[in-house]
Amino acid sequence: MVTVHRQVIVVGAGIAGLWTLRRLVAAGYDAILLEKEAIGAGQTLGAQGILHGGVKYGLDGSNREIAEKLRSLPPIWLECLAGKREPSLAAARTLSPCQHLWAADSWLARVGATVGARAMQGEVKKLAREDWPPALREGGHKGAVYELEETVIEVKSVLAALAGPVHDRILQAGIDEYEVDAAGGLMALQCGGVRLTAGVFLFTAATGNEAAALAAGFGNAVTQRRPLKQVMVRGALPELFGHCVTATPKPVVTITSHPTGEGKVWYLGGGVAEDATGMTDEEAMRQARKKLSGIFPDFRWEGLEWACWKVDRAEPHAASRLPDGPALLERGNTALAWPTKLVYAPALADQALEFTARHLTPGDMATDPIPLPLAGMGHYPWETAAWRTLPS
Repeated sequence: MVTVHRQVIVVGAGIAGLWTLRRLVAAGYDAILLEKEAIGAGQTLGAQGILHGGVKYGLDGSNREIAEKLRSLPPIWLECLAGKREPSLAAARTLSPCQHLWAADSWLARVGATVGARAMQGEVKKLAREDWPPALREGGHKGAVYELEETVIEVKSVLAALAGPVHDRILQAGIDEYEVDAAGGLMALQCGGVRLTAGVFLFTAATGNEAAALAAGFGNAVTQRRPLKQVMVRGALPELFGHCVTATPKPVVTITSHPTGEGKVWYLGGGVAEDATGMTDEEAMRQARKKLSGIFPDFRWEGLEWACWKVDRAEPHAASRLPDGPALLERGNTALAWPTKLVYAPALADQALEFTARHLTPGDMATDPIPLPLAGMGHYPWETAAWRTLPS
């Protein structure tokens, strides 16, 4: 077995792992990243790409702490996307500079006052009907529509921009064995005939953090999963990014639009995705069509294709609550990390860099090769989905 040493090993090539790798290398650390499948595979490429600014979490006041933490993060992203801050994401693309917020008729009275108050604070802007997105204007919506300054990113392009300068450090390898340090933490990882030692190990691997938690002595009570079943519909659909809300933090549905060769995919999150977890795919798609028909009564849904994508959101244990920020748990030279939301990736990378700096000083970059293949880019859920039409 070949033994190779690097200062830092990051595990998991999602948004958190890539952002952390870029920060570590820029700070002078000899760091590599291990990815079992492909760049972005799982939760990152399954995300809707929304850079939340906290508005939807503050609608009823119950998640005020989350809303406050989220306010400061989109500006960091926008500076990176403009190439004015490192890591530069100037090569990445955005799908929309804003989102929209609207309520179905039955919830207008409850939502209107709260959203109106936030509009007074400049967080949202009420739109005249002629400025509504076509999907709401032509779909039969009645009531107010608000605009949120929340950017929606094209996730794969962001991953490519992050990975590009450090692609030779992103290796495809599953972990066969963990070698534990008696003092706490890890000594080495064995991956496909290669033994990798490091001074610091950082796990940003979503559900993969569970095995690391057990191996490194964190135990099995530090992680939790929350199931999600996203529903997708594709065809000749108008572009739309936003939330149909009630007077609760959870939208009835969150819709993002993604171009494909067959028109556009509406990728459905929020309540539609959470309610679908206890349903079969057929039931979930029918329920989603029923809800969309109520929200857009003037649209015809015949002939469109539907699909589902199931994932477990991996998070730090939060007693079944929505985690209120990024988390980094430490044991010796090893840390388990979760961004919990796409937008938190820069904040989590800050925590990871601070943790590393307490254990190591930057050193020379190694030149000995690591006999493992480079990781490729993963796929969006709609690129591999089993699409079908639904009977009327």
